[in-house]
Amino acid sequence: MTVLNQKNVKFEFFKLAIPSVISMWVYTLYTMVDGMFVAKGVGETALAAVNISMPLINIAFGISILWAVGASTRASIFKGKNDKENANRVFTISTITVFVLGLIFTFVTFTNLDFFAKLLGSSPETHHYVKDYLSVIVLFFPFYMTAYNLEVLIKADGFPKKAVTAVLTGAFTNIILDYLFVIRFGYGIKGAAAATGLSQLITFGIFFSHYLINKNGFTFIKVKLRLSEILSMAKIGIADSLTESSVASITFLFNHVLLTNIGNDGIVIHTVITYVYQLVLMTMLGLNQGMQPLVSYYYGKEDSKSYKYILRVALISAGIASLIAFLIAMILPAPIISMFISPDNLDLFNHAIYAFRLFAFSYLPLGFVIIFYGYFTATESINRAISISLARGLIFVLISLAIMPKLFGEPGIWLSLLLSESLSLIFALTLFKQAKVSETVHQYENQWSQ
Repeated sequence: MTVLNQKNVKFEFFKLAIPSVISMWVYTLYTMVDGMFVAKGVGETALAAVNISMPLINIAFGISILWAVGASTRASIFKGKNDKENANRVFTISTITVFVLGLIFTFVTFTNLDFFAKLLGSSPETHHYVKDYLSVIVLFFPFYMTAYNLEVLIKADGFPKKAVTAVLTGAFTNIILDYLFVIRFGYGIKGAAAATGLSQLITFGIFFSHYLINKNGFTFIKVKLRLSEILSMAKIGIADSLTESSVASITFLFNHVLLTNIGNDGIVIHTVITYVYQLVLMTMLGLNQGMQPLVSYYYGKEDSKSYKYILRVALISAGIASLIAFLIAMILPAPIISMFISPDNLDLFNHAIYAFRLFAFSYLPLGFVIIFYGYFTATESINRAISISLARGLIFVLISLAIMPKLFGEPGIWLSLLLSESLSLIFALTLFKQAKVSETVHQYENQWSQ
C-alpha cells in the first residue's frame, strides 16, 4: 500500500470515527444529564435509583445494537460489492425489526414495573423512585432503540454529519427539558425520564425524516421478513450488543456486591463512576463504529492491506484515548465528582474520589479489547467476537468480583474491572494470533493448490 493510500484510508477512518465518538458521547450524556439534575433537584437517593434503572436501559440499547451493527456490517459489505438492492433490504429489515422489538419491550416492562424494579435490585428507599423513572422512560423505548439503529446506518451510508446534528439536537433538548421539568417545575425523577424520552423522540424524527426525503443512500423498500435472515443479521451484532449489555451486568453485579460490603453510599459512588465509565466505553465503541464499516467495506472488496491498516490505526487511537481518560481521572477527579456529589458531604465526596481513581485503571486495557472484537465482527469472524464479548462482559467480571474483594477488601471491588479487562485483553490477543496463523495457513493452501 502506498503512503498516499494510507493517508486516504486514515482520513476515511477519522471521518467516520469522530462523528461516531461524538454520537456515542451524546447517548451517554442523556443519562449523565438526568443524573446531574436528579442529584441537584431530587437528591442522592433518587440518583441511586437512576443507576439501579440503568441495566434495563442498557439492555434496550443492546437489543438495538444487535441489528444496527449487523445491518451496518452487511450493508457495508454489499456496498463494497455495489449491490444496492441487498443493502436497502438489510436497512429496511433492521429498522422494522428494532421498532417492533421496542414495542414488545415497552409492553413487557410497563406491565411489570414492580417486578423489574425488584429484579434490578431496588431497596425500600429507592423502590418507588425506580418505578417512577421506569414508568416514563420505557414508553419511549421504541424510538430510542430505532433512533440508534438509524444513527449507525446513516453513518455507514455516508452521512456522518447528519448523525452528529441529530444526536446533538436531542442532547440540547434533553438539557433544556431536564432543567424545566426537574428544577423549574419540580416534576422530580419522572420529569427527568420524560425529558430524556422526548429528546430521543426528536432524534428519531430527524433520522426518519432523512430517509423519507433523501433518496441518495439507503432507502426503505418492500421486503418479506424472514426469521432466518433477521437472526443471521443479529448474530453479527452479538459481540457489540454484549459489550453494551455488559454495562448492565457490571452495574447489576457491582450494585449487589456494594450493597453487601458498603451499603447505599457504595451505590451512589458507583453511580458516578458508571457515568464516567460509560463515557469512556462509548468513546471506544465510537472508534469501533468508525472502524467497522470501513473494514467490512474493504473486506467485501478483498483488500486485506486496507482493512488491516485500519485495524492498526484504530488500535493506536484507542490506546491514546484510554491513556487520556486515565490521566483525566487521576488529575481531575474532584471536579467530575462534584457534578453529582456535593463537596459539603465531605466523607462521601472523598470516598468517591478514592474509589474513582482506583476504578480508572480499568480504562487502560479497555479500548484494545473493544477494537479487537470489533475487527472480528467486521470480518465476519463472529464466534471469536462473541467469545471476547461474553468473556469480558460476564465471565471475567464474575471471576474478578469473586476474587478481588476477598483478597483486598473494598479496594479489590474498585480494582475488579481492571483484572477483568486485562484478562479480556489477553484472551483477545490470543484469538487474534490464532486468526493470523489460520489466515497464513489458508493463503499457503491457496497458493499450493494453484
